[in-house]
Amino acid sequence: MPSGLVAGEYRARAGALTLSYLTSTMGWDELRAILAQAATGADLVDLDAIVLPDREEAVFDVFADRYLLEPADPGDDPDDIETRMQPTPAGREVPLVGAVLHHWYERCPAGPVAPGEGGGRVLWPLLCGWASTVVHAVAAKPRSAPEVHEEIGVIPLELVEASLGLLDEVGLIRPLPPERPGGDERYEPTEWLRLAVAPLAAAARLELRHPREDTAPIAAADVAAALQLTLPLLRMPTGLNGRCALSVELDAGVLGSPAGVTARIDEGRVVACEPGIDPDADASAAGPSGAWLDAVIEGGARGVSSDGDWRLPRDILGGLHKALFGGLRV
Repeated sequence: MPSGLVAGEYRARAGALTLSYLTSTMGWDELRAILAQAATGADLVDLDAIVLPDREEAVFDVFADRYLLEPADPGDDPDDIETRMQPTPAGREVPLVGAVLHHWYERCPAGPVAPGEGGGRVLWPLLCGWASTVVHAVAAKPRSAPEVHEEIGVIPLELVEASLGLLDEVGLIRPLPPERPGGDERYEPTEWLRLAVAPLAAAARLELRHPREDTAPIAAADVAAALQLTLPLLRMPTGLNGRCALSVELDAGVLGSPAGVTARIDEGRVVACEPGIDPDADASAAGPSGAWLDAVIEGGARGVSSDGDWRLPRDILGGLHKALFGGLRV
């Protein structure tokens, strides 16, 4: 199939295209085609045929990007090299996304990852796994490659195996022994994969505030996966117990809204993260996706309402902010 036709119709899963663009010398179309290929298994683009621009061309392309930069004087010609440029509202959020990504690089268990080629080696397996929902499948529970393939139901088993292999190679998942002799290896997220929700969330918020036609809104599956990945990171007061329903309202027209999970807390630790929003939980936290992202990224709970045992949503939101964004230097 012609890559322009199919890739042009593809909308990258929330956060993935922005992160790939901000860290790559390739343009939107090439990056979208690669993510579409990872998500569908269709042969959309010949990766070996892509010619990377040199560094000077890449820098110039960024300065010519109207999504990130605009004339300081609206009456000036944006194509005139003499025109003074300023960041667009989206461009003003880019430094935060970059800082969050570098913060994640620095938390690599094997040692800090250098931006550039080193960063790409670990970032691309993450973004392709996110685009294909391979990451989503292992976020819910440990799964083997055939189980991930069955859960996704769209991409071929060979592509699932390749994605899991790359995620394992860079330390984002780890293999577990088979459940029975002769069975398949299962994979579970490492702590570093759980922490990767931070740059994905920062990029998704930028896209939510400044949408593009080629990026998809946050989906119900994204919400569930992000919470299932991050909630086990929390360390709350040991006397905290109960069940808390976490509900996220998605954009108008997005299926599955409100989306979320119900977390079971035992002595300050999340011991279960069940799909769905239980109305009979001891407490609840609810709000639109933008308010949730603000609360987790910036701290506080403005725009997220709570009900029931107020300690549960308070400590969950505070714990998510501390686990993902604590110590961030901007």
